[in-house]
Amino acid sequence: MKRSSIIEARRAKVSPEVRAKVNMSFMIVDRIHAILEERGLKQKDLAEMLGKKESEISKWMRGTHNFTIDTVSTIESALGQPILQVVGA
Repeated sequence: MKRSSIIEARRAKVSPEVRAKVNMSFMIVDRIHAILEERGLKQKDLAEMLGKKESEISKWMRGTHNFTIDTVSTIESALGQPILQVVGA
């Protein structure tokens, strides 16, 4: 597929910090999706577990949601598996 020079020019202007944040968000979403898939669950099931609307979970799963530590911790508790791993000193 041919890449748009306009889009590529904009992409080049994205700071490394923003790029890292977006990548982290996608990694979180990928992990949540993997856990759901392993357990045979859907986004709808996660929404019910968290007392959220399915549309909100759908927005989260697009990869652009700014996950808070509280949200990640709540999802981990609901799914019974870790999403993030923090390396200790």
